[in-house]
Amino acid sequence: MLWTCFVSMAFAVEGMWEPSQLAGLGAPLRSAGYLEDPSRLVDVTGAPLGAVASLGGCTASFVSDLGLLVTNHHCVTGMLQRAQREGEDLLVSGFYAGNRADERPAGASTRVYVTQSLEDVTTKVIGSLPARLTDRQRTEAIDTNTKKLVAACEAPGGTRCRVAPFYEGSRFTLVRQVELRDVRVVMAPPEMVGNYGDEVDNWHWPRHTGDFSFIRAYVGRDGKPADFAPTNVPYTPKRHLLVSTRGVEPGEFVMLASYPGTTRRWRSALELERQATLTSPGQIEHLGWIFELLTSTLAADPGTLPTLAVPRLGLGNAVFKAKAMVDGFARGNVVERARKRDAALAAWVAAEPGRAAKYGPAIAALRETVTRRDATRRRDELMDYLGRSDLLSAARSLYRWSIERPLADVRREAGYQERDVARAQARFAEMQRSLHLDTDRRLVEHFLTLILALPVAEQPAELRAWVLSTSPAAENRPDALVAGALDRLYRSPLLATAAARLELFDRPRSALEGVADGFLSLAVALRPYDAAREEAQKEDEGAFSRLRPVFVDALRTFDPARSYPDANGTLRVTFGSVQGYKPRDAVSYAPQTTVAGIVEKAGPWPFAAPAPLLAAIDAGTWGPYADPALGTVPVDFLADLDITGGSSGSPTLDARGRLVGLAFDSNYEGIGSDWMYNAGLSRSVHVDIRYLLWYLDAVAQADGLLTEMGVSPAI
Repeated sequence: MLWTCFVSMAFAVEGMWEPSQLAGLGAPLRSAGYLEDPSRLVDVTGAPLGAVASLGGCTASFVSDLGLLVTNHHCVTGMLQRAQREGEDLLVSGFYAGNRADERPAGASTRVYVTQSLEDVTTKVIGSLPARLTDRQRTEAIDTNTKKLVAACEAPGGTRCRVAPFYEGSRFTLVRQVELRDVRVVMAPPEMVGNYGDEVDNWHWPRHTGDFSFIRAYVGRDGKPADFAPTNVPYTPKRHLLVSTRGVEPGEFVMLASYPGTTRRWRSALELERQATLTSPGQIEHLGWIFELLTSTLAADPGTLPTLAVPRLGLGNAVFKAKAMVDGFARGNVVERARKRDAALAAWVAAEPGRAAKYGPAIAALRETVTRRDATRRRDELMDYLGRSDLLSAARSLYRWSIERPLADVRREAGYQERDVARAQARFAEMQRSLHLDTDRRLVEHFLTLILALPVAEQPAELRAWVLSTSPAAENRPDALVAGALDRLYRSPLLATAAARLELFDRPRSALEGVADGFLSLAVALRPYDAAREEAQKEDEGAFSRLRPVFVDALRTFDPARSYPDANGTLRVTFGSVQGYKPRDAVSYAPQTTVAGIVEKAGPWPFAAPAPLLAAIDAGTWGPYADPALGTVPVDFLADLDITGGSSGSPTLDARGRLVGLAFDSNYEGIGSDWMYNAGLSRSVHVDIRYLLWYLDAVAQADGLLTEMGVSPAI
């Protein structure tokens, strides 16, 4: 059976495992080279997992008992943008606080989450749902049960809780985390260290990127989480990692502890096919257009760098990932493999009457649910991209807050409860650092033009009515309609200032509806469209909550060897070894790069390696950080660890659980593994701890950081 062969071949490295599963993986762990007791990995507060934290989109790890965390440079670019002062560009220059008094606040919206416990709450979420519920009612019931669990969990204060679904809603876990709200930037290398190669090298091996940075978490003097205050003190984590100056060599065991975001390996072949033929190509087209807009704006006006550089980095990453996804699907024949898997599953289901009755109707209904919104897919896709306008997004959010605020907290939509107020206000304030009116206007112009080019019957009636009200005489002239809309929106946009956004945040719905602002009037006009889409999505969610667990149960019964759940932002462990790979005929990649490669690539941006770095390489003083076999300092290495978005910044651990690197990327050929893992091609890319330490010692002269991590400066 094709699917079973795939699983047995990849078992040792495939899998983002829950901590609770690791005790049962003792034999594979030991066989792979792990030297500690696997049962220790079950305890999320013990060593080493207790040292690993989530940044809400990236992973970090504590490396001292004074709240010092290490993560990726690309995970702190937004923090650098918020921390910089007038006339500074910390992304370009880098930053190092020689003492704690010089550390910069990373922004009021920045958080560090440290997991305290995981509790199975499946019965409390779905255990008593009546069978007679409609799909819409089912979504509402699950949502209400989830909110009640979260509210009770957070009642003592100082914690952030969430209910995470596993196996497509077959099981639910209550995740309780300490929420640290005072986070400060400690050290970040210049962009041409932390993002060496930019999009030219992104997702491609070989890499020579020092994608590392340091932040610190603070608490009040009582030891409890607190907002930023000069009197706060460093947080004392229960665990912190030991740093290895030895590093790790080819073939050696490595392990990753992380908070990976989302994979879709338990989805049907139809959903995978739609990702390959619709979603990813749409991202390439539309996100690619926005990326080029920001790139050309930066080229024409370097003064926009402090505003647009960070958004551009995120867009570039997303576009290149979408391209790699499409290429990876094709190279790995992923869609066809998934079709064969589903065909084998269907034959297995049909072969026995009991299985046919149990699984057949649900699998058929799942296919119908996946496709039932196809008629409005193109329209809704373009509307989503139009919604990427900062000003329209802010207007919609403000108006939605005014609708939700009068409701009882448990009845509010997720993201609009009292627990979300502080971060929402922080985002409204921090939006100012990345708001660029000209690119915002050009984005709206582009996507509004595409929407109005659709047949009139396919255009959102609410949007068309608002546009026509602005230029009623131009009904049959789309270009004039767009021009009139842009004039109304951008003539004097009230939401272009942080003060105005924050002042409007607390206003009631009726007051916002009376404000003379183009974006607020558009947000009000679009509310029926937005509400209708939300209702349709909730109906679909209810159907999926019924049907996907049945599909997963069929797959797990059909092939019990593959037992790990999809990534969902909760703490996971993956293990394997340092390995290169062969991407195509006659091409073989070694698993390590060295500082010599930095010099070989050095030249114009994005390979404008800083002069102090090049001088230190030229001096050739490696201290204790040289790899004995290479005779120099290694920069990055490859491993066959199973990762995805959210794993960025994760600590790479050796066989004793010591820090030997930081994961920061996947290889281009393996991106399709978000949907189906490919053992031969999927590789993770890591900063070697020896390059990080050597850079701190020989280039940044950050002796204080080295000492705090237990490493003696040697250069």
